[in-house]
Amino acid sequence: MEKEYNRFIRPGIIEGFAGPMMSGKTGRLLKRVDPLRWMHGKFSYIGFRPKIDNRDFRCRSSEDFIKWNYISNPEEIIYPSRDYDLIVIDEIQFLAAGIVEVILDLQKMGKNVIFAGLDLDFKGEPFGSMPELITIANEFEKLHSICTECGNPAYYTQRLINGKPAPYNSDIISIEGESEYEARCFKHHEVPGKV
Repeated sequence: MEKEYNRFIRPGIIEGFAGPMMSGKTGRLLKRVDPLRWMHGKFSYIGFRPKIDNRDFRCRSSEDFIKWNYISNPEEIIYPSRDYDLIVIDEIQFLAAGIVEVILDLQKMGKNVIFAGLDLDFKGEPFGSMPELITIANEFEKLHSICTECGNPAYYTQRLINGKPAPYNSDIISIEGESEYEARCFKHHEVPGKV
C-alpha cells in the first residue's frame, strides 16, 4: 500500500485510462484511487463526472467509493479542487474542449489528475478532447473489452438502434434508452454510411 501511496506523492502527474464501453475504465480508475482510502488523511481526492452521464444506477461498480460531483463545464472543476491532492475525472470524453486547459492548470498547481473515458465514439472516430488528453497524460493505459460477436479483443463501441447498427449520421451522444451498446472488434464494428 505504501508503494501505491508513493505513486501519488509526485505532484503534477496526469494519468489516464481509455477504451471502449465495458472495458473496465471506471474500475481501473477506482483501483488506482482505492489505496488512498487507507492513508488516513495523508492524501485527499475529489471526483467529477459530467452531468450528461446519468447511468450510475445500472452501469457502475458496486465498489464505487467516490462521492461524485456532477458538472456541466470543465471550469467547474478548478475551485472545488483547490483543497485536494488528487482530482479524479470519469467519462471525461463528454466534457467540452476546455477540459485540456483545466487539467494543465491543475498540473501547474501541483495537483495529480486521473481521468478515464471513451477514446473513440460509436463511429470509431476520436471522441471529443481524448486525443489531446492522451497526449498530455504522463501515464496512460489503453484498455479493451471482449467482442460480443466473436470473443476477440474489442477496441470499438457499437451503437445499436432497434437492434441494428446506428448510421454514421446519428448524433454522437444519444439520449439514454434510445440506444444499446456493445463492445466490438474491428471486423464486427459496423457504421452504415461511413466512408
